[in-house]
Amino acid sequence: MISERNMAVLRAIIEDFIATNEPVSSKSLVEKYNFGVSSATIRNDMAHLEDEGYIAAPHTSSGRIPTDKGYRVFVDQLIQAEAVAAEIKKNLIELNRIFSKTLDQLTDLDERLQTSAQLLAKATGEAAVVQYPNLKSVSVSAIELVKISDNRVLILLITDAERIQQHVVLLKSELSNSNLNTIKQKISGELAGKSVETLVEKLADLIKSFSPELRENVAVIVSGIALLLDANKQDKIAFAGAANLLRNEQQFAGSLANLLKTFDEQSEIWQVLNSWQLEAERPRAIIGSEHSVFELSNSSLLFSSYSNQGTEVAKVAVVGPTRMNYPRNFAAVLALAKLLSKDEED
Repeated sequence: MISERNMAVLRAIIEDFIATNEPVSSKSLVEKYNFGVSSATIRNDMAHLEDEGYIAAPHTSSGRIPTDKGYRVFVDQLIQAEAVAAEIKKNLIELNRIFSKTLDQLTDLDERLQTSAQLLAKATGEAAVVQYPNLKSVSVSAIELVKISDNRVLILLITDAERIQQHVVLLKSELSNSNLNTIKQKISGELAGKSVETLVEKLADLIKSFSPELRENVAVIVSGIALLLDANKQDKIAFAGAANLLRNEQQFAGSLANLLKTFDEQSEIWQVLNSWQLEAERPRAIIGSEHSVFELSNSSLLFSSYSNQGTEVAKVAVVGPTRMNYPRNFAAVLALAKLLSKDEED
């Protein structure tokens, strides 16, 4: 158990190291902070913190830097059981204003999430990850069929995650407006409100429910819908801020190339994010050696979830070196998660 004064010393070391990227000495702590004790006591406190594995001496430096264990204690104090701590809260109002000014104008899901990742990366100076809503949480809101020529139809698939996808199909034969409307009403009636995860199996049976003279064209339309549904099934993330990681390349101990490759491949990032269940308004952090993915072992991953009517649908995250501004970054993650959530009061 770390004492109150030891925690104060550790916090000072972490905040100074984050600000300067230089090992912190007992002399600099005594000069900068008023702990109300002698310099010898501060040296003893630092020795105790080092013995317990919260700080370490890099090479032969007289100063100390935080370890993953030290960051963990620091981060745990930032996040309280009931709500986020004051250091995080004071950043939320301004970040919420900055994010909402842009995001409130966007309705297309792809544009909204890609822009969200860019805003998060800019606000934190780190890399940003925004998950697309997972398959089990997405339902079809509506399907629209728009005739654009005698034998071409535009299919619009709209989900409750506000994703609007479109695909143009070439019909086998000319289709009257009346028949197209009949097809649209029947398909929408069968698919609206259903989970994307369950719909592909229903499409084949749907074709058989139409009259023989319409089935050939219905099959073409259903095939187009299947393509759009399949696009929803693919695990996907919006990623931004690679340049931010490159600026801090020296802090990743030679592992940055593999880290960027991990983001390109995406699957391991999905597994990491999906392995955690989050409480509302309480973000989490995975720090350095705590990661199960080796490529992240020199990184911190801060994340929170966004929801649809109270149900978690996906997560937003910041990734950077373990030496990062945790209060600011937690605030940015929480502000974005709140804006992306669609809850009853919205």
